Amino acid sequence: MRKLALIVLPSLAVFLGIFVGSYPTNPLHLTQGAVTIIREIRLPRTLMGISAGIALSLGGMTLQAVFRNPLVDTYILGVSSGVALGAAIAVAFLPSAGVAPLALIFGLLAVFLAYWMARINGRVSTVSLILAGIIVTALFSALLSLLELLLPSESLSALVVWLMGSLSSATWKTVAYSLPGVVLLAFFLFLLRWNLNAMSLGDEAELLGLNVHLWRGLFVFISALMTTLVVSFTGIIGWVGLIVPHIARMLVGPEHSRLIPATISIGITVMVLADVVVRLLPGNVPVGIITTLVGVPFFGYLLRKTGGGWS
Repeated sequence: MRKLALIVLPSLAVFLGIFVGSYPTNPLHLTQGAVTIIREIRLPRTLMGISAGIALSLGGMTLQAVFRNPLVDTYILGVSSGVALGAAIAVAFLPSAGVAPLALIFGLLAVFLAYWMARINGRVSTVSLILAGIIVTALFSALLSLLELLLPSESLSALVVWLMGSLSSATWKTVAYSLPGVVLLAFFLFLLRWNLNAMSLGDEAELLGLNVHLWRGLFVFISALMTTLVVSFTGIIGWVGLIVPHIARMLVGPEHSRLIPATISIGITVMVLADVVVRLLPGNVPVGIITTLVGVPFFGYLLRKTGGGWS
C-alpha cells in the first residue's frame, strides 16, 4: 500500500501542477490557449518543482545521514547565504551576467569555504563542519546586508522577492540547466546507497573499511551541488530538505535503498503541491512562504519528539 501511495501521490501532484491554476484548463477539452499556457508556463514550472523537490529533499536526507543529526539540511553549510550574496552581487554590479550563474557560484563557494575552514589537521569532523557553516553563513549574510543598503529600492524589492523562493520564473531554459543535473546526481547517490548506509553509522563506518572523511566530503559536495542547481534559479525554498526526509524515514525506515526513492517521491509531491497552492492564492505569493508555514510547526514537533538527537 505504501509503495502504491509513493507512486500515486507524485503522479497526482504533477497532474494538478499541469492542469490547475488561475486560468481554467479542462484536461478532456483543451483549447489552443490552454495548450499554450500548459506548454509555456505550467509544464516548465512543474518540472522545476520536480527538480526542486528531488534536490532539496535528497540534499537534506544525505546530510542527515552523514551528520547523524535529524535537524540539519544543506542550508546549514552556508548554501542559502552564498546563493543570496551571489544574487545580490548580480543585481547590484553585474546585471548582464544574470542572477542564476553568480548565485550558483557563490552557493558552492560558501560550501567550499566552510569545508576548508572545518578541515583541521587533515580531518573534517561533523561538529567543526557545522560550526564552519554557521560562520560562513554569518559572514555572507553580513555582506548581503551591506549590499542591500547600496541597492536602489526597485532592485532591492526584486531581490527580496526572489530570495523568498518561487517557481514562477521557470522556463524551459532553466529546467534544462537544473533538472538533468539533479536527476544525474540523484542516480549517482542511489548507486552509493550502501556507502551512505555505512556513513549513517558515524565514525564506526571506518570499521567497515570506509575512509569516513573522504566519503563525508563527497556526500557534502553532492548535496551542495544538487541544492545550488535548484536555488540558484528559484531562490531560497526552505524546510523541504528538513521535513521530507523525516516523513520518508517514518514510512520506509532508514535503509537508503528504500529511503532514497521514498524521499524523491515525497519531495516531488510536497514541492509541486505547494506550488499549486500558491497559484490559487491572490497575488504572486512565493512558494518559499508556504513551505516555511508548513515546515516550522513540523520542526517544532520534531524537536520535541527527538530532543535534537538521531532517531
